[in-house]
Amino acid sequence: MIKYEDRKDYRMETINGLEKREAIIKAFKIAYEGEANRMSCAQESFHAISSVLGIKNYQIFKSLSALEAGGAITTAGSCGAFVGGLVAISYFFGRTYEQWQECKTYIKSSILGQKLYKKFIKEYNTIICKEIHKNKFGRTFKLMDEENLGINKDELKVFENMGAHKNMCTTVSGLSAMWVIDILWDELPKDIDISKIPAPEQAKKNFKPKI
Repeated sequence: MIKYEDRKDYRMETINGLEKREAIIKAFKIAYEGEANRMSCAQESFHAISSVLGIKNYQIFKSLSALEAGGAITTAGSCGAFVGGLVAISYFFGRTYEQWQECKTYIKSSILGQKLYKKFIKEYNTIICKEIHKNKFGRTFKLMDEENLGINKDELKVFENMGAHKNMCTTVSGLSAMWVIDILWDELPKDIDISKIPAPEQAKKNFKPKI
């Protein structure tokens, strides 16, 4: 017997009402706009992906805060947009708490994450924040105030004047978000086709009680 969910007419080719190309472009634009106006690359890439796929999670979003700019604004670690993308992938395919308790290994999120890694390497030859800066700007930036902690305002000014949040970090965040949508697309269930379901008024007219 064919299960209802296996029927070819049961699923559409959309997720959250969007076709693949629409979803990819929308993810790019949401991340780009967010990074341009609100910053925090890790949050922006996750926000864009989760918005497009309809899985907003406020606790995860908040938890991404200190992962911006290579981790705690040090630029020394992985690009925040890359990390935000990995978190979105893990939201769907990460190892569960139950699997962890039972000492089970489950690496599907890492396998999919490696696809994102390869896209970063192809585009920037690195996933490290400061190395991406060097790739695009020809130099690195000491955004962390080493002495007093916080942000090095003088270096930040140079960073911004060179277009960091006009077209560089914005594009990195956007690309990461759209790449994740592309990676996840064939892994996720598509929308249920409700096009043949009647409107409420018609459904009431169609109802004929058995006597």
